[in-house]
Amino acid sequence: MKKLLTCIALGFATTSYAVTPLWMRDVQISPDGTEIAFCYKGDIYKVPAKGGTATQLTTQASYECTPIWSPDGKQIAFASDRNGNFDLFVMPSNGGTAQCLTTHSASEIPSAFTPDGKYVLFSASIQDPAQSALFPTSAMTELYKVPIGGGRTEQVLGTPAEMVCFDKSGKTFLYQDRKGFEDEWRKHHTSSVTRDIWMYDTQTGKHTNLTDHAGEDRNAVFTPDGQTVYFLSERNGGSFNVYSFPLNTPQSITAVTKFKTHPVRFLSTSSDNTLCYTYDGEIYTQRPGVNPQKVRIDLIRDDQEQISDLNSSKGATSATVSPDGKQIALTLRGEVFVTSADYNTTKQITHTPAAETGVCFSPDNRTLAYASERGGNWQLYLAKIARKEEANFPNATIIEEEVLLPSKTVERNYPQFSPDGKELAFIEDRMRLMVVNLETKKVRQVTDGSTWYSTAGGFDYSWSPDGKWFTLRFIGNKHDPYSDIGLVSAQGGEITNLTNSGYTSTSPQWVLDGNAILFTTERYGMRAHASWGSLNDAMLVFMNQDAYDKFRLSKEDYELQKELEKLKGRAECDYDCWEMLYSRQFQEKAWPMAAQDLPFCILQAWLYAQRPFDTLYLPEEWNQGMQDAEQLMELLIPYLPRLKQVVWTGEEGTVSESLQNYLYEEYGMILLFDRRIPDGAVVIRRAQAWKFLDATVKNGYNTLVHNGNIRRI
Repeated sequence: MKKLLTCIALGFATTSYAVTPLWMRDVQISPDGTEIAFCYKGDIYKVPAKGGTATQLTTQASYECTPIWSPDGKQIAFASDRNGNFDLFVMPSNGGTAQCLTTHSASEIPSAFTPDGKYVLFSASIQDPAQSALFPTSAMTELYKVPIGGGRTEQVLGTPAEMVCFDKSGKTFLYQDRKGFEDEWRKHHTSSVTRDIWMYDTQTGKHTNLTDHAGEDRNAVFTPDGQTVYFLSERNGGSFNVYSFPLNTPQSITAVTKFKTHPVRFLSTSSDNTLCYTYDGEIYTQRPGVNPQKVRIDLIRDDQEQISDLNSSKGATSATVSPDGKQIALTLRGEVFVTSADYNTTKQITHTPAAETGVCFSPDNRTLAYASERGGNWQLYLAKIARKEEANFPNATIIEEEVLLPSKTVERNYPQFSPDGKELAFIEDRMRLMVVNLETKKVRQVTDGSTWYSTAGGFDYSWSPDGKWFTLRFIGNKHDPYSDIGLVSAQGGEITNLTNSGYTSTSPQWVLDGNAILFTTERYGMRAHASWGSLNDAMLVFMNQDAYDKFRLSKEDYELQKELEKLKGRAECDYDCWEMLYSRQFQEKAWPMAAQDLPFCILQAWLYAQRPFDTLYLPEEWNQGMQDAEQLMELLIPYLPRLKQVVWTGEEGTVSESLQNYLYEEYGMILLFDRRIPDGAVVIRRAQAWKFLDATVKNGYNTLVHNGNIRRI
């Protein structure tokens, strides 16, 4: 058993220091070949092409990237998210205030200056032209230009044209296309969506395909004379390297670099035909016929090494509330935390380099279960509050952790405690639902894995409130990935399909005190015929007819039903009292109450045993005495709100005026008169209570009670 202690450490280091930077990106050599601009840790720098100390050009807290030089080398355009999304900015190449050129809500990424230096071309997904057949998505950008001094943007091309490079005349430019969603950083990819090199004639609008390779061809640049094209490619079975071809014979391709391990990225060239690119995170330059030269770079930064104070408002998973509602357990950045529901106090439970997930509380609020990948495969762990005097995890000083059912070969994940806390359910090897007894460590199988085909993770399941059943998501018709909601015994056995829709149903949970199961389904909405785009509804499946009937009640009827259940509870207490009195005292002839009160007590129990009724029939015999009638009405008080009418089965003249006045004045009830009594009607006769009493005395208590239910006589 491992004890986890929480320690708080604070430390600060504020010393500026020189570093040799790695993983510099967006490298661009200046037109004259004397300086190199690049992006490092979200800022723009420049460094002499021969090496030296880099100068930081941007200092904002935002992210800046993709610097490009103006033809005269006096300005640098770049992208920055200082205003939210990436916008286009331009600044002096020696540093200074940056001017914002674009303000569209889309992200604009600069590509090149026009040869006259008047415009900056950039890529953005703003508006496809009407004649475009492209699917509208942010991945498929358009090419735009904006004046260097700011102003209205103009669309140059409605199709994706990335990494533009003009010839000196400005009549043509090279670009790489984009045909789909393929990740630009993917290596060794061959398919119909890989990028190719194209040339665009700005005078005629003609596009010319220069490469038609099955792999990636990208980042093309002209030589100073405009007769040769350099580009990056993964030809010859290797990683990205620099290649070239004459513009008039694109099929005559020659390898310029021969790096073997890592890809070459971010190709650019200068007017003196110096190539610049990155390899293995460092910058290189290369002259024609000369081996590549690594650029030595020194960089001064004021980075601070300190312990971060992380205030997370998003990114938490596996969040669950403790049974008492006072604690919330969650996983964040792969660690387990517990925070107070009412205060800011938070405890980090795990401190490991491995991921933890699927945290849940035991019913006693003092134990957590979760899965961890510390040993190379997912295992179950329990974390407990060690000291009995400590009430919760956020304020606990010592937490004891143990691994449950350790194994180097079997994966166990997604734990859930049983309602009584004596067992723990989990998913084994991502397919089988299992249960372990926490005292004996004995494991039993609930499902055999044949109803779940995916090995990507687990599936949804939930204990019933009584701990006797599971509801779960499973592949009911062998039609993966379309799933149904099932019901299976907690002891294992055959799964009962509750939905059987042929479409996807997920996330089953017990509700209404175990009388129904709530789940989501696409069966009535937009369905995932193409594996995406489905719309779900929430649905209930009821476990019994009574729960369904209660659920269908109107709001008014439901409120009345709740009040009747409260009154029924009191009547049952009265009946329990009668049971005690009869069993203990009546046999001893020790009457606990007046003789006339006992039958009414029994009659009240009988009334509550009736099915719901709205019409009550009273025989004329109740006219014999006001006292009995008043006692009767006291019995009927709980029923008056639901009674539509009370019918007197005698002649109108047989009811005393005093009784009629009493019912009207006290209860607002007017008696109806009808000698006909329908079959099945609820009739209260004055002698009926005495019949209860006589039967009880004669036949014993079991005459009234059978299997806990009041018997009707």
